[in-house]
Amino acid sequence: INAEYGKQWYQRRVRDTIEDTPIEFLLADYGSHCFIQITQVGKVGKLVKASRDKPDNLDGHSTYTITNLLGVEDEKVDLLARQIVEELNRTPPYKTLLLSYSCRTVHPSVSAVRSIVKELGV
Repeated sequence: INAEYGKQWYQRRVRDTIEDTPIEFLLADYGSHCFIQITQVGKVGKLVKASRDKPDNLDGHSTYTITNLLGVEDEKVDLLARQIVEELNRTPPYKTLLLSYSCRTVHPSVSAVRSIVKELGV
């Protein structure tokens, strides 16, 4: 528990090897916001914000907004952010994702990242 603000949050870190390359995953969950870092170099790199839009109708479909905050636009990273935020928002409470991505030599597959994110407890 973060006593200073009286809110619960947690952080988990996992190191894994994908295609013989070490990659570090960090998850920090702050209730309504979630920060995930995927890095080979220990730096922030590209920063993407992904959030669920308020649905205009009751058809059960949600739309998401992906915003590049830092770094060059990359469709693969945007897609990854979209899929992670969709997983985060399957059920309430809905969360905004801040994704930090800095992989130079290996770009892990979406399925590999999703399985590690689930392992982190998202």
